[in-house]
Amino acid sequence: MLAALLFPLTATGHEFVATMTLAEGQAVLIDGAHGVVPAPGVQLRHADIIQIGLKGFVQVEIGDGGMMELGPETRFLVDLPFRRGEELVIGPHYLLSGWVKFTVPKHAEGPPHRINTPFFDLVINTGIAVMQVTAEGGQFSVESGEGIVIEPSGHATAPIAVRAGRSYLRKAGQKGALADRPNSAFVAAMPPEFRDTLPPRFAKLKSRDVQPKPGPEYTYAEVVDWLNGDLEVRHALTTYMRAKVADPEFRAALIQNMAHHPEWNAALGR
Repeated sequence: MLAALLFPLTATGHEFVATMTLAEGQAVLIDGAHGVVPAPGVQLRHADIIQIGLKGFVQVEIGDGGMMELGPETRFLVDLPFRRGEELVIGPHYLLSGWVKFTVPKHAEGPPHRINTPFFDLVINTGIAVMQVTAEGGQFSVESGEGIVIEPSGHATAPIAVRAGRSYLRKAGQKGALADRPNSAFVAAMPPEFRDTLPPRFAKLKSRDVQPKPGPEYTYAEVVDWLNGDLEVRHALTTYMRAKVADPEFRAALIQNMAHHPEWNAALGR
């Protein structure tokens, strides 16, 4: 009951919320309790996880024209069915690590798009931003439009506007800082695919009935950082990964590490 009060659902069921429109190289799609082969036209559901290897690239599009390009070594969760605060948003999605180029087109009355990270949340009404998250911290630069950054904390934090051309960096355990331009290390490490914004592909794919193909089943070790991470993500995964407890090895690993994710006790019938 307490979890339901703290993390109210904004949508019901395992609904389709986005479409994968490009998948290249090493990538894995985790759809609830199963692995799925990433492919253009595959529809994504709440809390689906995309994990990209050293040489991989994925593009995800929303029906309103919003687009997320995911670079190498990225771990990204699509559309949490929970939200912080009362503002209606598209998403929030969650970038655990890696690179995202976040494009939100100009639209009339639609809600803003939001991506959360371990270090800050980014909200965009219209514009383009490039984001990077590592274990040491997170940062982004705004190419056009304006981003609103929110630093999660135990008390209310005033949103910070980041205009086109500027950047924001927050290291673990520190306050965030604005800069007039992205730092040279960030620019040098940026995936080459991000140099230009790719064209949208959703219009060509939305009428196709692409049935996802089963992929390799994932292990506890491959998702442990999600299970031990952000509280909102953890609570979502107890719903969308619940059937995975039927896997004896996954179940045993959950029980062995229950101190790190006690919310799984209910799913295990303990």
